[in-house]
Amino acid sequence: MTGSPSIAAITVLSLLILASIGTAPPASAALAPDHIAILANQNSPDSVAVAHHYAEKRGVPVEHVIQLDLPAKETISRQVYEQELVRPIRRALIARRIAPKVRVLVATYGIPLRVRAPIPTQDQQRWLKDAAERQRFAEAYLTRIEEWLSRIAAVNARLGGIHLTGNPADTASATSEALLTRVSEGIRAAARRLQQVRDHEQHEQWTKELSRITALVGGVAAVVQHLHASPTSDPGRARQEIEKLQHQIGTARGMIEILLQTPSDDTRQRAYRLAKEVFGLTGMLRLANVELETFSFMNGDASVDSELSLLWWDTNSYRLAGRLPNPLHYQAAAPGIAQGSSIPILMVSRLDAPTPRLARELVDQALEAEQRGLTGTVYVDARGMTPDGQLGYGAYDQSLRDLASLARHHSPYPVVLEDTERRFSNPGEAPDVAVYVGWYRLRAYEDAFTFMPGALGYHIASGEAVSLHNPNETGWCKNALERGITATLGSTGEPYVDAFPLPSEFVGLLLTGRYSLVEAYFLTTRYVSWRMVLIGDPLYNPWRGKGVVGEKGTVLQPLRGKEQIGLPRAPSEQGFRDPVLARQAAGKRREAALAQIDYFFKVQR
Repeated sequence: MTGSPSIAAITVLSLLILASIGTAPPASAALAPDHIAILANQNSPDSVAVAHHYAEKRGVPVEHVIQLDLPAKETISRQVYEQELVRPIRRALIARRIAPKVRVLVATYGIPLRVRAPIPTQDQQRWLKDAAERQRFAEAYLTRIEEWLSRIAAVNARLGGIHLTGNPADTASATSEALLTRVSEGIRAAARRLQQVRDHEQHEQWTKELSRITALVGGVAAVVQHLHASPTSDPGRARQEIEKLQHQIGTARGMIEILLQTPSDDTRQRAYRLAKEVFGLTGMLRLANVELETFSFMNGDASVDSELSLLWWDTNSYRLAGRLPNPLHYQAAAPGIAQGSSIPILMVSRLDAPTPRLARELVDQALEAEQRGLTGTVYVDARGMTPDGQLGYGAYDQSLRDLASLARHHSPYPVVLEDTERRFSNPGEAPDVAVYVGWYRLRAYEDAFTFMPGALGYHIASGEAVSLHNPNETGWCKNALERGITATLGSTGEPYVDAFPLPSEFVGLLLTGRYSLVEAYFLTTRYVSWRMVLIGDPLYNPWRGKGVVGEKGTVLQPLRGKEQIGLPRAPSEQGFRDPVLARQAAGKRREAALAQIDYFFKVQR
């Protein structure tokens, strides 16, 4: 039999594609030195020295220091990253039998900072052209659908005088999502207007036309969405049937994802067949857009550190273009595990600075602050903006004020809050810094700060970690490190504001004393495989045993929630799957899923 696969036939794959990943392993102990592997560049004696300095100071076993044959540059290609970083690190962790232990990687002075986006292969270039053609086809068809909806509106305009939103003439310059939004709104508006039609024949004619359009635009998924039990049916059974169809649609979505993880001419054709059948022109257009972004590697560059979070993942199991949700974020649905994967991610930080001496001092200053206590003042530089309910500038500005309030009411530190457009910018204006967070001057460090030993802080602005070694670099991270800050973070390119941890959450978690630097960061940063980098000793915890924030949830407050929530489990307490076994199991599941998908398509012929 030929044609598109039937939604009913997808049932045979439901258990396979949507199977549970199993029960969580037991919790492990707090983050410890033997959970760390230290990366050094064997071609840089300074890099090796920094690595061994950290191992000695923190008691990291010497076999956890991994020396790599790397170029002495801050930016490397994706090929170098894969062949000279990822593969040797995996081999070393496996050969030394420490892969099940290591949860944190520490990049040291001499380890490259950025990885460039890949260059499309010949196959990928060909797929890009094909995806562009599919995109043009879907957009053209959707434009015609807008015209059909306008005909329905014309009939109803005489009845209600209502006009469709959106103008088909604007379609050429509209984005795909804007076009889909207009069509979706048009379908809903047309359905409402049809209720005004009193002529039975006309009503039936336009109802059939609208049903056909709905199926074209949204496929089986759209039809199922509009299913209702008939008055004479058994409500319970009808609900079960609808839920079964919804489950099958979810299975189809999983099948498409698996097919995209192993791109080839055959798997792509299958993915498009499923997308069009189950999700209509919407599925086809969105799949084309995903491929255009994926195979062009748009936004495919990243910091080496953020990419190394996915050390154990195969590159075909996630998109290199763009950014991925961080499974360790405290609001993640399944903490520590990406959706559909049992392979863990690693936490990564960097002991790096403009000079090897400064890189070593990141360790020494952290230990000093832990032993003597972190003293000084908390400086917060907000701008007086109002939050609007979105995770944008207003929300971050409010989080800065929340941090100032938290430190003022729950800590012994004096707090200086600047809540206008001006910044801490004059020399000597911010002495004795214990904590600083603020914004916004782009890559133009202002020498207003003197940092206490153990000071931590960051500047919310794009590209503040483009380079840590270039003597002409003007960004925040390099210059703050030169002036003695102990822990900071920044981006190696445009990250968009929501890539930064919310200040009240990141610093707030640290103030509890329950979390090390790297754990607080990974609980509050939203993305991996992206452009962010954390600089500092991952074990640094200046408030351990003397936390200034209690256990009843005075730190975290989701943007859309009214109630503050309790403190999250530290990543080190969430359990950790053996990554080697997890990779083997994931590979077997993928092979089995592809075999089942292959069988599924064969029986559809």
